[in-house]
Amino acid sequence: MTTFITARFSPRFPAGLFRRLLATCLICVTQVFATPAFAIGAFKPSPGELAMLPPYCGPRAETWGNDASRPEVAHWMRYFGNDYIHMHHYCVALLAINQAQISVHEPERRAAYNRAINNIRYMEERVGPDFILWPDLLHNRARAEQGLGNTGAAITSLQQAIARKADYAPPYAELADIHLRLGQADEARKVLESGLAQQPNSRLLQRRMNCLDDRSAPGCR
Repeated sequence: MTTFITARFSPRFPAGLFRRLLATCLICVTQVFATPAFAIGAFKPSPGELAMLPPYCGPRAETWGNDASRPEVAHWMRYFGNDYIHMHHYCVALLAINQAQISVHEPERRAAYNRAINNIRYMEERVGPDFILWPDLLHNRARAEQGLGNTGAAITSLQQAIARKADYAPPYAELADIHLRLGQADEARKVLESGLAQQPNSRLLQRRMNCLDDRSAPGCR
């Protein structure tokens, strides 16, 4: 049974005014529902920002980012498995690190690094032990920790990244750089030697070793 709601109008609230107000409200509701939906979660990069992120972030920036019928989504779902549903958090973290690195305002920079750490922590708590980007995840957490001056936490994350994938060069390079900044050249050399034992052709590590041997070599600082 359908129930109809009727309204009684008083001289203080003319029927014509009520109808005009109702029409205005209906227009507002229509505009709200017609507004395009945002991307998944808090991941709303500009086109320029998105271009600086890994390709798996592309679908996560779209409203259809969970639609398995889309080829782009299906591809990354096969690649990441069940962990795909969390990937926008990692994309938020990577975006925040990029934003922090170009920010000239200290509070804004620190807020971006903290946002990165919070989203990486979210990933660490939810992805499986076989998540393919674990080493990269830990490496980027170290970058954010280092950006906040948390050197000890950065070193721990880099050591964890190396433990998970011994032949992944970036954590060795980052860890060697930290030791050099701390004036620990011998420790930096040990890290680079360990990395080169796993990846002897890594230019990233070779260049740092060359600079360690000769600070005046091209590209060294």
